[in-house]
This record gives sequence, structure tokens and C-alpha cells, in this order.
Amino acid sequence: MMMLSRLKMAYGLMVLMMSPLAALAGAPKFDRLPTGQPSQVPFIGWYEDLGKKGYAEEEYIARGEANVYEYVRAGDPTVQVRMPAVPYVTRVLVRYPKDPSKFNGTVYVEVLNATAGWDGDPTWQAAADYLIRSGAAWVGVSTKPVTVDFLRDKWGRDKYPARDTSRYASLSMPHFGQVWDMMTHVGKWVKSAGDQTNPLRQYAVKRSFMVGFSQSVAYQVTYANSFHERERMPDGRAVYDGYYLGAGGSRAKDVTAATPQTESLGEGDPRNLIRVNAPVVRLQTQTEVIGFGSYRVRQDDAEFPLVRTYEVAGGSHVDAHLDEVGGFALARDLGLPPSFCPKPDAAYNPVRTGFYQSAALDILDRWSRGTTPPASRLYSLSEENGKTVMLKDAVGNVVGGVRPPELEAPRGVYKESNSGPGFCRLYGGFVPFAPEKLREMYPAAGAFVSKFDAAIAKAVNERFLLPEDAALLRASRPATIN
Repeated sequence: MMMLSRLKMAYGLMVLMMSPLAALAGAPKFDRLPTGQPSQVPFIGWYEDLGKKGYAEEEYIARGEANVYEYVRAGDPTVQVRMPAVPYVTRVLVRYPKDPSKFNGTVYVEVLNATAGWDGDPTWQAAADYLIRSGAAWVGVSTKPVTVDFLRDKWGRDKYPARDTSRYASLSMPHFGQVWDMMTHVGKWVKSAGDQTNPLRQYAVKRSFMVGFSQSVAYQVTYANSFHERERMPDGRAVYDGYYLGAGGSRAKDVTAATPQTESLGEGDPRNLIRVNAPVVRLQTQTEVIGFGSYRVRQDDAEFPLVRTYEVAGGSHVDAHLDEVGGFALARDLGLPPSFCPKPDAAYNPVRTGFYQSAALDILDRWSRGTTPPASRLYSLSEENGKTVMLKDAVGNVVGGVRPPELEAPRGVYKESNSGPGFCRLYGGFVPFAPEKLREMYPAAGAFVSKFDAAIAKAVNERFLLPEDAALLRASRPATIN
């Protein structure tokens, strides 16, 4: 714990030189929305009955004012107010244990993903089992004009299933740059025991982490660099105690993003690296390391002791499990086929990256409480014809990184991408080995099972796989490869 405190102090001295030039805009008002009727199910409300798991799901409208910021100078994360106190209205989803005694003290606040043009909750989708069994709370925030406008103007209308369209009629987010104060407002709200609208006011919230997946990571990097030290709780604590960056790319968001064309910082901008006085866990799959260029923002443990990067071998941006759980909301809320890749050319990637996301969240949680995290685990890269590529082994699988048992005892090639309509390029693929190849690799009876189970035990020991998820892997692996 002392080592983490010293590291945070060093980072804090560096960041505090960026003195705030204006105060946070006015705090918002939160109003709980009704639930209970089919027409009142929140957009992307969880498909399972959370009540049977001891959890509640609630939705709130947040009304407030947010500044729009700009950078003071190129390459510097220091910001100043460009447009003060611009009104906004957004919505906030909250999932938490109904019994306060079951709460573990941790809140994960997710920047809901906006890539599809509407909200998605991929961090929750991937790690819901872990979040529930550990007793954590989860909060999701609509944070981009395109998704706010979708809920207000399109959801429940025209080609979409009928809903109570008055639910989101008041939503408004006129400027992308309002997102930073909005995330601060929500972060302060969930830690405010005196706010009677806060569903966690009687819960002992000890820590909160900003989390996100894919595009949302770009928001987190910018928030951490420009706002983490700028905004504080009334007692001086940080609003967010750490950051989980799931499957992001190489470019952070511009703090102003005046147009869609200027939404992201340029490649090579020093603000694409995260520099913050708090623990950071970054998880990547094969899809992003080359395809999204995330290898460009790798950060060395020695130079950046508050950052860890775990690259999951065989993992893909969307795998079979994430496709399945995400499909429920597509069908129920949008009347769409239950997949963003309904007709892939190859089988979906079966490596369940959510297991390793859960372990990464657990590493972050424990790190914030003083437990040293594992060292970063990265793929082996090389240069071929002037391009950076991932090294592959003799059977075609990636070398290095966090090693799922599917990669240590492979039954095929686990690919970072797929092809087909929709978002298939983000889906991993799987090409099984021929029977004769499998017999060659595992000639003895029980050889496959022995190797697979040994890899599970190693991953658990290294803390990249949680025991509960290890049990699921053992139960689901084939007893024989024949």
C-alpha cells in the first residue's frame, strides 16, 4: 500500500502543476424513472431478472450544466473553459445489490459505448457474472450526442418496437465536450452519501473506477489526463480511484471535439498515453493491437508504474459469448437480428474474453487496495515489409500475452477478425484443426485434457483467471478431442 501511495504522490505532483482555470459547472439533479411495465424497461436494461440474483436495476434522468473545454496549448493536457455552463439532460443506469450488506464497496462507472449509434454496455456484458458475485455496483452513462439524440428521437418509433417515447423526450446534449463534466457529476453522485437521490447513499462506497470498452477507452484517457486531478470530492478524495481500459485503440478523444472529424487526437500525440495519479489496467485483444494500432500506446511498467497492459492471446474484440449476451438487447429494444454479425464467414471466436476482463477488473480493485498487480503481458511483435505484425507460432496462433487454456492446448487457430456483413470485422474467427492434426498434437489418451487443465491452473495462479471462471472452463471443455 505504501508503494502505491508513493507512486500516486509522484504522479500527483506532476499533474498538479496543471492548475485549473475554472470551476466545474453546476451539479445536476437526478430523477428516478419508473420501471415495472414492459414499456418502461430501460434501453439496454439487463435481459436477466436481476432481482433473482439479489440485484436492482434503476434508471435516472440527470439534468445539469457542463462546461465545454479546450486545450491551453498543443500537446499539453491542461484545459480551460471554452463555453461555460451549457445545459444537458442525459440518462444513467444503475445496477447494485439490493442488500447493502452484500455490497463490496466498489462501483464501476461505465462510459456507455456509442459505436453503433446507440448505447451499449460491453464491460457489464462481459463481466456481469463477476460483478454480481463480487457484490459490486455498476453505473452506465449515456455520454455522446449521437446516442442521446437516438434515445430522444428514434427509440420506440418508426421501425423500432413501440415504447413509451416520453421516457427520454427531455434528453439533450448539444456539445460532445460536455462529457467530461457529466462524468464528474455522476462520479461525485455515486459517492455522495448525503444526496437523497443516490441509490447508493446508504452503501459504504469505498472506491469507484471509470471503465469502458472499445471507443469508450478514448474518453477515459482524456478524462484521466485532463480532469482526474482537476476535480475532487468535497473531502479531497479523487472522484475516480482508477481506470479500466478495455479493448481500446491508439487515439484519445480531443477535449473539445468541435466536429466529428476532430473528435480524436492525431497519431503520435503525447496525450494518447495515459498519465494519471491512479492505477490503470489496460486489456487488449488481438483485434486491437494491430487493427486499432493499440501497440502504439503500450506503456512500459518501469516508466509508467501505475499502468499495466494485458494482451489476451487468442482474444477478439467480440467473441461468441459477447455476441450472445449483446444480442438480447438488439432483439428486444430494437427489433433487430440478435447479432451484429449474423452471417460470419468463419465460426465465432470461442475464447471468452470476459473471463480475462473479469480478472483485470479484479486486479484493478485489489491494486487500489494495495495488492501489487501482475506485470504487463504483451504479444511478441515483429516487422514484415515495413509493417508491424504479431508473431505467430507453428500452428498459426499468436505468441506471448496472457495465455488462455485454448491457446496452450489449441484445437484450431484463434483469429482476431472475421468477414461478412455488419460488424463482422470486429468478430474473431476460429478455424479448427483437421482430425489428423489433432491426433498428431495429442497422441496419448488424456493428453489434451491434461494440458488444458494445467493451463487453467497456471492462469489462476497468475491471477489472469478467477477460480469461478476456471470452474466454468473445466466444465465446458471437451473430455476428448476425438
